[in-house]
Amino acid sequence: MAKRTTENQKALSAVLTASLLATGLLTGLVGCGAPGSDPTAQYSDLGAVVPPHEEKARTQAVIDRSYLIDPEKDVTFIEGETASFKIRVHTYFPVDSYQLKVVDLPNEVGGFSLSKLDTEPGTYVATWAAPKGFIPADKIERSIFYRLELADVRSQDPSVEALFRSINRVQDFSFRVRRNGQSPEIVRMSELPTEINQGQMTTFTVDVSDPASYDGYAPRLDSYFRGTNKTESGYEANGATYVRVESVPKHLGNGVWRFQFVFDTKNNDVGAQLDRDGKRVDGATHLQTRMFFKAYSASGGVSSEKLVLTKIKYAKPQVAVVKQEVCTAPAPAAKPAAAAKPATKTEEKK
Repeated sequence: MAKRTTENQKALSAVLTASLLATGLLTGLVGCGAPGSDPTAQYSDLGAVVPPHEEKARTQAVIDRSYLIDPEKDVTFIEGETASFKIRVHTYFPVDSYQLKVVDLPNEVGGFSLSKLDTEPGTYVATWAAPKGFIPADKIERSIFYRLELADVRSQDPSVEALFRSINRVQDFSFRVRRNGQSPEIVRMSELPTEINQGQMTTFTVDVSDPASYDGYAPRLDSYFRGTNKTESGYEANGATYVRVESVPKHLGNGVWRFQFVFDTKNNDVGAQLDRDGKRVDGATHLQTRMFFKAYSASGGVSSEKLVLTKIKYAKPQVAVVKQEVCTAPAPAAKPAAAAKPATKTEEKK
């Protein structure tokens, strides 16, 4: 009987030891969080390992970090005319190849084509001839909604392919069709150097042809930045911040207008060149910039956009600034001052 009691006590001790170990392990996993909380919950969408063909849908934040489909803005077609616009695709992971496809285009939009532009990596050209009578008789324009899909993404890294299989690769876009009014066109840009020294002001002109214009009825020309400034070689700054209009447009005749601008790196701060991870590039000699130009006719027509890339040469190479935290021990607490003893008078001897 004594032997059996000893064996029972040993078994009970083993169970209690295992329970204590499990409790300690659970406490270590929970850490400082609330009871029942998962310390990795906020990171569940990053680097998740997903079995092939069982990928879960990713959040919009993951999509924004993965790719961007970027068509020209304010695209407008005119009935009876053939026009084109560009669509740029940016991927932020090592991707070897992909296809851009048009999906869910209305059946009446026949002959719409999409082709890859070999001279500009990641760029496609959409072309279409809007037929006469495309717009209802009681309307002056019509909006066409369509979708673009980033399909057949291939990479040497299996995890990249798995990521693109698990995210939404179809996005919605639209363009307009107008009944009449010829579109303006950017026909010439004076030589804006591809490299401009920091502290320099450079004047340049842009000529716009607008058949619907006349004196007092000039087109509008905008410079702007949009899309992404994150490229494989680093971030591209907003070049439009350095551009200001120098004078009112001048009519050269036959619907051609000349706009004059200044690219000012003297009165505008030239920021730091960053790498694709957003860190300052040590020793960088230039700041990469990009901007677009687009013309708007008062009749409603819109030109194709023109991309302008310019580098600003620093006055001296950029030095990466790394702030190191200096850890200092807290000063020892001051000792409380000793209480002053009350003054006493010496008793006079009698």
